[in-house]
Amino acid sequence: MNKELFKTIESFMLECVKESAHDKEHVYRVLNYCLFFADGENNVDYDILITAALLHDIGRDGKKKNHAVVGAEMSYNFLNSISFPKDKIEAVCDAIKYHNNNSYGNQETIEAKILYDADKLDAVGVMGIARSLIGIGNYNNPMYAIIDNKIDLNENADSDTYIRYYLSHITKNYDRFFTGKAKDLANKMKAVDEYYMQEFVKTVNDNQSYSRLLDDIVH
Repeated sequence: MNKELFKTIESFMLECVKESAHDKEHVYRVLNYCLFFADGENNVDYDILITAALLHDIGRDGKKKNHAVVGAEMSYNFLNSISFPKDKIEAVCDAIKYHNNNSYGNQETIEAKILYDADKLDAVGVMGIARSLIGIGNYNNPMYAIIDNKIDLNENADSDTYIRYYLSHITKNYDRFFTGKAKDLANKMKAVDEYYMQEFVKTVNDNQSYSRLLDDIVH
């Protein structure tokens, strides 16, 4: 890929990204992971991989919807309007379409598998924790819910909290990586997530236990 084409695609991405948890820095981290995972893999088409990494989240606009499908459609129209190889557009769009959690197992090309790994790796560990909390705040949802004076640890809870997201999404990511490098990094990040969640739950539950003191004061 020549630098001019890269800059054209990058500029379009910068015009499109609108969510703080999926901002340009997230895109660049995903791109960097893609390059790292691709190094050593066979038959990787870097035109497809780099373009898919840059455009994978352009379908996000702060609203809940299938951003991967929307982003694939936007990418198809954009890439057909510039000097991008026509025979590679479909592969780029497929990688974008199947990069989200719900599409695991639909990735057929090495580029799609690498993009999936890169995007999911940025959703675990310290960066995943930070991004999850930002995302929850963007939708004005709470970090946790309290039931019977303890934090609710039901992953199918009605309340859309950080805790529910962690249990229903993040914990499902660790065993869903294709490349060896991603698997190794994910195992290290899993320990970080588990320690943080243990301390998070303990802190909330300890704090809730102090609420009984209120009964001695307000009566």
